[in-house]
Amino acid sequence: MSSNGMDVVRDGLARGLARFLAPVRLPDGYAPAFAQKPEGTVFVLADNAAAAEALAHPMLGGAEGAVALLLALAAGPGPAPRSIGPARIVVEDETPRNFRIATPHHLFTGDLFRGEIHQHFHGQDGPPAAIHGGNLVEFAFRRRWHCLDVEDAIVTAGIEDAEGGVRLFHESMLSGRGGRFSRSGPQEVARLRYAYLLRPDTPMVTLEVTLTPLPGVSFERPRITTACDAMSPGDGVTYARLMLGDAMRPSPAGENVTVHQGPIATFGAQQDRTPSHALSLTVTPAGPARLLSVKASGPAEGRLHWLLTRYAAERLGPGETLSAREDRLLLRGTEAPIVAARGVDAACAGPTQRIGAALAAQALFGRAKKAGAAARRLLSALPETETAPSELAAAIMAAETLHRVDGEAPEHAAALAARLLALQSGDGVFVEPGGTASVAEHAAALLALARCGGAETAEALRRGIAALALITQPGPVDTMTLPGAPAADTEELALLLRALRAAQLARSQGRLAMPEEEVRRLAFLADLALRFVQARIRPDGDALVVEGGVAVQAAVLAALVPAEGAVGGALPLQTTPPKATGPLETDTWRVAELSK
Repeated sequence: MSSNGMDVVRDGLARGLARFLAPVRLPDGYAPAFAQKPEGTVFVLADNAAAAEALAHPMLGGAEGAVALLLALAAGPGPAPRSIGPARIVVEDETPRNFRIATPHHLFTGDLFRGEIHQHFHGQDGPPAAIHGGNLVEFAFRRRWHCLDVEDAIVTAGIEDAEGGVRLFHESMLSGRGGRFSRSGPQEVARLRYAYLLRPDTPMVTLEVTLTPLPGVSFERPRITTACDAMSPGDGVTYARLMLGDAMRPSPAGENVTVHQGPIATFGAQQDRTPSHALSLTVTPAGPARLLSVKASGPAEGRLHWLLTRYAAERLGPGETLSAREDRLLLRGTEAPIVAARGVDAACAGPTQRIGAALAAQALFGRAKKAGAAARRLLSALPETETAPSELAAAIMAAETLHRVDGEAPEHAAALAARLLALQSGDGVFVEPGGTASVAEHAAALLALARCGGAETAEALRRGIAALALITQPGPVDTMTLPGAPAADTEELALLLRALRAAQLARSQGRLAMPEEEVRRLAFLADLALRFVQARIRPDGDALVVEGGVAVQAAVLAALVPAEGAVGGALPLQTTPPKATGPLETDTWRVAELSK
């Protein structure tokens, strides 16, 4: 691509990215940061980190507001939030059978007439992170023991305004019958109400359960329950450990296993994943009913399916009620709610090291005076137990960049690279232990290793490149793939293009020795990735745009105008296939079509 052609692409993509600029409120005023959509009001820190890194390039600029946002929300002592936006609840659909409600922290969907409330994290596809439901009620009426499904008896449900938020509720009419020799049929005996309070200022969900006998009815040994159901559906949601006060134990195999008896301050479940991705659900009983037991069910150890808590009384007479309250806290990537400005997503942590790498890039090119110190702090906060390839890769790039800035800690990047190398599987793919392969995670690892030196790093980089192939999916659509994990979108292809170009740069600088066959294969893959990315760019007025949000636009810009080139000398983009010194067939590196 000619210099003039590259200038047109660079400037066009930058203008496309600028369309997402909108004012974000910060502690010292407003700044133009990158919103989820043009003229939007929600600002995702990962998006702004991607834009800040891409625009740090000396030929670009325009990320001052994004840097201000990152410094304001990520430079403190705690984890950075995923996003910031209006501090309000949005009821997108109030139909009880198909409701949809968004808070700054979570998205809630479900069917109240089925007693199901699905709780999702923003920006996370796949199954809900928690399902509130699966409740039972137990009591003795006229000497006959009853155990009833709450959901089977729901007669009314709805959504109502309450205490600065909204309350979701469903009520059941319970029926009972007398003892063995009673001739009367079932009769209505009590109402049972479940109410879930959602507020914009906290990620906490407050659940209140109330059992009220009808006039003239009394119960012996009533038990009300609170439950979470279908807790390990897979696809990124699997709870492996139970938290019982200060103790921790694996979730047991079996049905209705009693894991705790008597009062307890807090309990819940955790996901057995790297800290930046791990889910946790913490339940805090708040009375007044006596907590009788906590039970767990699951098909295997370490795979929790149902978590049930029973609250009890000895007797419940006419005019009395049995009530229990719980505060339920669902978090991702953080051990406690994130303390920051109003409107932040306090339940989900942002990618700390990704933010650090962006700030380090800004510091390297002299665009933000405070960015280097903030990036150092974020780098020092990396947990020793972190095993997400993308987070370790971002930490490596931050450490390598900061060493260029201040000359300090030259050994830091190498130590982090050793941790990243430990995540490479036998087939060359970088993947979190127990996780699934992802082109985005793998590409991040390749990019970081291409910026490092050393024989061991170079060998891992070669194996990682060898794991890539071309695949034809139904459509037909050609794309890049790892074993069993094709690139899903333009962003993944752009990340992969940048990584492959960085590997080519490393080879040209003598930091990556490869046999000629691997050199030709690398050039072939880089050319394919470039073609795939270019095919997704379209003109729109005076801008060039790609389908998707800020992160996609920034990834394409960073792939075509990479910071690696500004530091070490850019490789020219090739728009025609590289000339081979011997036979080179496209299908040599193609894998079979994915099964439908």
